[in-house]
Amino acid sequence: MENTKKYFVIEEHRWSYPKEHFKYNIMKDTAYTLNEATKMLIAYEQLNDNEDVKYHLQEVDLLLNSEPLILKDEVKENGISEEMPF
Repeated sequence: MENTKKYFVIEEHRWSYPKEHFKYNIMKDTAYTLNEATKMLIAYEQLNDNEDVKYHLQEVDLLLNSEPLILKDEVKENGISEEMPF
């Protein structure tokens, strides 16, 4: 069975002044197979000369684009729900 999971390569920047915080960036807007993403990760790590920058792989959840959620009984026809406080 073929692995159909896709991955992003994530760049992590770490700052420690005035307190420690992080910033994350997706390196490219394309999701890759594990083999392709691992090759890219290794290449980014080899080119990296900043100890405050690290690279990670993040699995992409492809189910987010599948089907929209369908609201059922909790929403009435007039748009007001007695169960929800808002």
